[in-house]
Amino acid sequence: MNIREVAIKVLEEVIYDKAYSNIVLDKALNNDKITQVDKNFITMLVHGVLQNYYLLDYKIKQLNTKKIKKKVYLILLISLYQLDYMTKIPEYAVISEATNLTKQLEDNFASKFVNAILRNYLANKIEIKEEKFENKFQYLSIKYSMPEFVVRMFIKQYGEENTIKIFDSTLINAPLVVRVNTYKISKKDLLATNAYKECNLANDSLIYIGKTRQLLNEHVKKGLVSIQDEAGQLVAPLLELKENDFILDMCAAPGSKTCHMGELLNNKGRIIAIDLYEHRLELLNKAVNRLGLTNITTKAYDSTKLHEVFDKETFNKILLDAPCSGLGVIRRKMDIKYNVSPESIDELTNLQGELLKEAYLLLKKKGILVYSTCTLNKKENEKQIEKFIKTYSDMKIVEEKTILPYVNNSDGFYYCKMIKEG
Repeated sequence: MNIREVAIKVLEEVIYDKAYSNIVLDKALNNDKITQVDKNFITMLVHGVLQNYYLLDYKIKQLNTKKIKKKVYLILLISLYQLDYMTKIPEYAVISEATNLTKQLEDNFASKFVNAILRNYLANKIEIKEEKFENKFQYLSIKYSMPEFVVRMFIKQYGEENTIKIFDSTLINAPLVVRVNTYKISKKDLLATNAYKECNLANDSLIYIGKTRQLLNEHVKKGLVSIQDEAGQLVAPLLELKENDFILDMCAAPGSKTCHMGELLNNKGRIIAIDLYEHRLELLNKAVNRLGLTNITTKAYDSTKLHEVFDKETFNKILLDAPCSGLGVIRRKMDIKYNVSPESIDELTNLQGELLKEAYLLLKKKGILVYSTCTLNKKENEKQIEKFIKTYSDMKIVEEKTILPYVNNSDGFYYCKMIKEG
């Protein structure tokens, strides 16, 4: 199979069927017939196109105003990306591969069309200049392949300079960060393998720098490490976990933070991990077993109705890692920015409010509640907590922080640690 065809099939599912890019790509690459070199190339193509989708689409529309068949359009996307960003590949090779692939997937007429479009592009490179657009919001939307409403929202919340830094960070590939399972192994032992280096934020985090993923896969399989960005690793320690704690994780799957809590407790204490869907809890249960944890109990339930299952003030520690727009992890899940909308954010903020209300009912007096998201939208973060504190005056903020992704090359993240007085 042509490796560019694999990339096209992944992009077709993501762009047209709104599938999750990380899931579709992982499934496509789970093929022993594809070499590691080719897997890397496919990943680069998919990530590159999704990072720059609006920009590449804009260029195609400058070159052609007529309707284009899906596969032809996708071939043009990956070809323009290669011409602009993968400069080690000769231009003639990009055009030749695109022409032949189009002939294979469509017909001779379509292949001649692709050939003409790409040659036209090389002869008349399209530059993105602000003066060509109606306003700076449109310009930044195309330049960074970001929805215009997100551009406006972030500039209003963070200012233009910080917003551009945030958007720049979405175009940089994320490092491969792991959380060390200190219940099984020390950081020192892993550093001695020379396959890891230190991180900046979280105590138990390391960056994997091995030439292949073979050693990492072995360490993951043995439960020595888990893949988790260091921003997310800051959450569990906020709960000040003790071995006699009764802990609720309200939105637990896929379980990174749940398992981190289990490790920090040295496999003691009691954690109840809730998620709405059984299939998501299966992922969590696999992680629990892989890490050798026995202090976690999982249950599929609607966390907005947990008062039907548990008495009021049952838990002394609660983690609410809330469903959110995910605007802090775009560089890992590029499709997020193409599926988010003002309406979807409104739905999420309403859900977050309901979950916070439920957390308040179930939290004991003097108990700790940690609310976290992987978005940078203040409506889901600071404003959400501000509203919550106004409603429940006995909840006091102990620590609140927004982690901007460009500061430490981490995911964008927000957390708020609160205590229930009384």
